[in-house]
Amino acid sequence: MEQGPKQNENVSQMQQHFNALDTASFGIEPDVRRFRDILKGKVRDDLKEYITSDDIIAQHGNDIISVPVKEITIPRFTFGSEEEGVGEGEEGKGDASGKKGGTEAGQHLREENFHIEELADLLGDELKLPRIKPRLTSGLEQAVPRYEGISRQGPPSLRDHKRTFREALRRTIAEETYDEDDPMIVPIKEDFRYRSPRLKPKPKTNAVIFYIIDVSGSMGDLEKSLARNTAFWADAWIDRQYHGAEKCYIIHDVAAKVVDRETFFTTKESGGTIISSAYQLAKEQMASRFPPDQWNIYVFHFSDGDNSSSEDNTRAGELLRRDIIPNINLFGYVEVGGNSRGGGFIRYLDSEFHEKEGVVLTEMDDRSDIIPGIKELLGTGR
Repeated sequence: MEQGPKQNENVSQMQQHFNALDTASFGIEPDVRRFRDILKGKVRDDLKEYITSDDIIAQHGNDIISVPVKEITIPRFTFGSEEEGVGEGEEGKGDASGKKGGTEAGQHLREENFHIEELADLLGDELKLPRIKPRLTSGLEQAVPRYEGISRQGPPSLRDHKRTFREALRRTIAEETYDEDDPMIVPIKEDFRYRSPRLKPKPKTNAVIFYIIDVSGSMGDLEKSLARNTAFWADAWIDRQYHGAEKCYIIHDVAAKVVDRETFFTTKESGGTIISSAYQLAKEQMASRFPPDQWNIYVFHFSDGDNSSSEDNTRAGELLRRDIIPNINLFGYVEVGGNSRGGGFIRYLDSEFHEKEGVVLTEMDDRSDIIPGIKELLGTGR
């Protein structure tokens, strides 16, 4: 049935009315977004404190992280007594000359939940980190669903309410049951519309991060804490770029082994250090599990730099030069507490790989070095 001028006008008026409802009647969503922006602003103000603290790291393993945020007070009018006017009284409330202790409650903290991705974005904004440009793998593709189509069938979670309403409006007008004085539109089953996926090929960009940590006797609690914080935030940022990178955790003293994440961050050994054992194991893992032509590979090594001998420095350097650096996106070496403990491996690496593309060398002696260290590691955008 064709619609006349009057019906078309009615449709136009109802669509305008619906669009107004979309932004007014459901205005709580913009309010929630604004409140989340305020919370993020509070977190951003103290982000450097969170980055250098172990409290957030302890929660890792969950997608949602609880962050302590200073309590937000909603502005409101407060009415005084009828006897007092504005500004009356012997002293202003802002007068700091009094010597008595305050009686007001102090500022409280509240736990707010943030997704790790939100914190990673805040980190990227704060440190002005460039977005990573993944190396494409060798022609591999994966089908990625994008909800760009519309269907008459689907689950309730994918129902498109705006399109459903419009279909109901068109049907009501076509049936001449639309009442301008009582414009109630009730969708029926035939009106329901659902967002439907359309599979689109997308180049596959798998990523794996190798975390290598020295657990020899010379690595103390401070050194491991510096490594843990740096690894956590590097992990959050790279995961944000790849949406779920694989992890390979390696610990080493005179020998190296692959472990789970908990073991990586809690193990403390004793004895000496043979750094080449870790690079040899990383090489073997790439060959057996993560072929470089199919994976974007990142290697981050944390050590106090106190290697067993100059001969092993040479052996480790050869493994990096021949088997690791040419096949990966980024190699980052972080020497933690090296200046206070003697260290020195970073000086060897600097002499061999100074300003080489894809190699980042940095030192951390205390918590104040964590933020510039993270920026240096991730600032290449590789």
